[in-house]
Amino acid sequence: MEHHHHSHDTEANSITALKIFRTFLKENGLSITKSRELVLKAIYSREGHFTVDELEDQLKLKIKGSYRASIYRTIKHLMEAGLLAKVQTSSHAKVAYEHTLGHKHHDHLVCDRCGDIIEFHNEEIEKMQEAIAASFGFEILHHSLVITGVCATCKRSKNRSPSNVIVKID
Repeated sequence: MEHHHHSHDTEANSITALKIFRTFLKENGLSITKSRELVLKAIYSREGHFTVDELEDQLKLKIKGSYRASIYRTIKHLMEAGLLAKVQTSSHAKVAYEHTLGHKHHDHLVCDRCGDIIEFHNEEIEKMQEAIAASFGFEILHHSLVITGVCATCKRSKNRSPSNVIVKID
């Protein structure tokens, strides 16, 4: 799915995300390192979902040596800071992430056969979730609605291969 954003928005979000992240790191007694900032900037320069592999490929040009451990740690901190969300996991252990700042919250339809992800946004669902949480005195930090099924293409092609997509919400 194509998202069209002005690069100005991306730039603004990146700057805001950096401020939020620095504050989060300080409050948690973690250091603001160059590599953490590079990871954040790389993530916020992307659109849509990405995997750690894709992110690592993107950063290889900027950083020598294996960067994986640092990427994983930074991703963990970004999720704790509310700047990143985990999207879905398939049986190929392919975890996808997306940044959450400056994005209208969206939910996901995941095809059980081909693993395709369709994003949608529904204001009524959002309001209902907030109302339900409020009725329990519960503060929502992050939520992810994933509906699994069979996409139109797989239905047409009578693709009956067994499900190889396991959706896991962490």
